[in-house]
Order: sequence, then C-alpha cells, then structure tokens
Amino acid sequence: MSQYGSQQFPGPRPVQPARPIPVQDTSPIGLITEPATPSGESKIKALSSAGSVRKDQYKRTPYVNGTGVCRVRTFHGKLSDQGLEYLDNAINEWLDNHPEVEVKFVTSSVGVFEGKMREPALVLNLWY
Repeated sequence: MSQYGSQQFPGPRPVQPARPIPVQDTSPIGLITEPATPSGESKIKALSSAGSVRKDQYKRTPYVNGTGVCRVRTFHGKLSDQGLEYLDNAINEWLDNHPEVEVKFVTSSVGVFEGKMREPALVLNLWY
C-alpha cells in the first residue's frame, strides 16, 4: 500500500515527440504607406471631452442677456485630486474657447461610472 491509502497512481506519462514546425517565408516585410489626408490632418481622433474636436452645429445662438437657457454641456471626472483638477481645466478651456457662452446654471451629481473598473465620478451639467 502507498502513502495515499489504497489508491495507486500511475507513473509519469511518456512524452510524445514534438511535431515539426513548417518552414515559413522569412523574407523581410515592408511598411505600407497610406496616402495623406487631403487637409494633412491626423487620422487619430481623441474620444474624451477634453480632446474633443467636435464642432457645435446648433442653429440657436446662446442668450447673452441673462435670460433663458438654450443648451447644456456635460463634464465628468474622477473623484480624486487629479480628477477634479482635470475637470477644472476641461471646463475652463471650454469656456475660453466659447466666449459667446454665458453660464446660466450648473447642476452636479455623484455616481459610479461603469467600465473596466467601477469608479466614483462627478458629473457637472453646465447650462448656458
């Protein structure tokens, strides 16, 4: 009897020989050059709100006389020192790039953003 009780364990399995790997073409490859875009701009586009290149195509102009709200812009960031600093910079840059905007009202909420990780986030709606 073995140390494992009445069970008997077989010895090691025999190793099967490896199959030969077929020889592949090992000649060097070249890079594919793509034609440049007509305007010469990059094909890479940012997906975040800070790097957004989207241009607003709305018909109504924002009211600058202190009455009424006609649009909203949403910003979001993580609930951390760096996240709040990012949020401040994103809002200030957006306001600098849109001098015709007069902020009428701001709402805020805290929630969890779903993604690879669940993270608490601050969401600001800037009404103008």
